[in-house]
Amino acid sequence: MVECHYCRNPVQSQWNFCRKCGARLLHKEDPEEFIVKDEVVEIATEDPESPTGMLYEPLEVEEIKVEEEEEKRELTDDELVERIADVIVKREDYNALLKKKADLDDEINKLLDRVKNKLIPRNEALPRIKVLKEEVESATALEDNFENFSAILPIEEIIEDRNNEKKKLKKLGGLKGDKAVSRATLEEMETKFKKNIKNLELKLNVELAKMRKTFDALEKKMKTLQRDLEILYVNSQTGEISEREYENNKQEKSLEIDRMKKVSKTVANILAEAR
Repeated sequence: MVECHYCRNPVQSQWNFCRKCGARLLHKEDPEEFIVKDEVVEIATEDPESPTGMLYEPLEVEEIKVEEEEEKRELTDDELVERIADVIVKREDYNALLKKKADLDDEINKLLDRVKNKLIPRNEALPRIKVLKEEVESATALEDNFENFSAILPIEEIIEDRNNEKKKLKKLGGLKGDKAVSRATLEEMETKFKKNIKNLELKLNVELAKMRKTFDALEKKMKTLQRDLEILYVNSQTGEISEREYENNKQEKSLEIDRMKKVSKTVANILAEAR
């Protein structure tokens, strides 16, 4: 079973990121050319029209259907932004937490290994190992905050599914002329892959409209926050608010601007990837 290298959640080999924690998955580079593996193909009956004289059972290709969404209330600009921000920021925090746990476990294992090889005294390593284990327990407890959290936006899942269907179609093209598969089977699979891509493109267009609107709302919100910072500065200089009030409010606004910048960057990358 293939697992995410961060959260150990089961993942499919063709995924580029984990559907649980959102971490980018590590893959070996795909070969430029599609190499046909030697596989046993189930023979149904003899067929003189087939290149090999046999009729092979066509492989099952899952057909992706577009589900009709129920009509929902149109979200406000702020709601659109928060809907995206909640996922993007929360998955960044989740990945940081998982990385912290992995780093702590790695440090513990290194210390245990050094003790085992008598590189450091046991009584010198044990206090540090105890502290590290307590930190691991604290980090593990924080994982409860991410229970039932979906780290992937609908548009990201659609983009990946579409790209995977395109890869399958490209690899299918490499089988043309292969005597192990009849033309009828190739044509059947090609039709299904193309239909899957078309259906996914339709779903993608719906999500893209939402994402573009979200991006515009993000830009508008950041301009508003920047203007609020300027007003705060003027109010502090004219004596309308104290220096302490200014610093507190400035920090709050600055943190929100940084948050929006992270979200804006991710949304821009998604829009670019959707092309």
